[in-house]
Amino acid sequence: MKKFSLLILLLALSAVLAACNTTIEEQRDKTLEEVEAVFNADPERANEEGQDLEFHIPYFSEVAEEADHNIVIEKSNETYVLFHHLNEEAGQDAIYTMTEASSEEWLVNETFEANDQFGYVLLRQIDEEEYELVTGVNHVKVTTVTDLQNIADNAEWMMETARSAQWK
Repeated sequence: MKKFSLLILLLALSAVLAACNTTIEEQRDKTLEEVEAVFNADPERANEEGQDLEFHIPYFSEVAEEADHNIVIEKSNETYVLFHHLNEEAGQDAIYTMTEASSEEWLVNETFEANDQFGYVLLRQIDEEEYELVTGVNHVKVTTVTDLQNIADNAEWMMETARSAQWK
């Protein structure tokens, strides 16, 4: 009877672990769906203020540091960089163009346009367990390094933050 109980426990544990597993394809699809939905939605109300702009960050996150054109955000022991540079002469896609050109290895490279807004999401694998994730709208981008399981969740709030940015 003990062996049977142990077998049932092992099967249940295996099922739970398998359910927690995700693939890059699943994360890619979920990321694109969520980022595009956020991009097309009304922007979140700003709850933080930097030197040049106001923006929304999720609860349980904080601005750790600010310098010219960069705001470092910390959330759940992860670091994110909000880069902003208003250069209307260069066009709304200037930051995207420079970022996209920095690598030929993007697993995700999608752009969105609506209501005079230009948005994008970029994803590339850095090593076996880490991915660089970039979301942006017009002259603002948010970047982080994350693991596979957190790509879609991070992309969603990062796009919310980029989408919410308003120049002072």
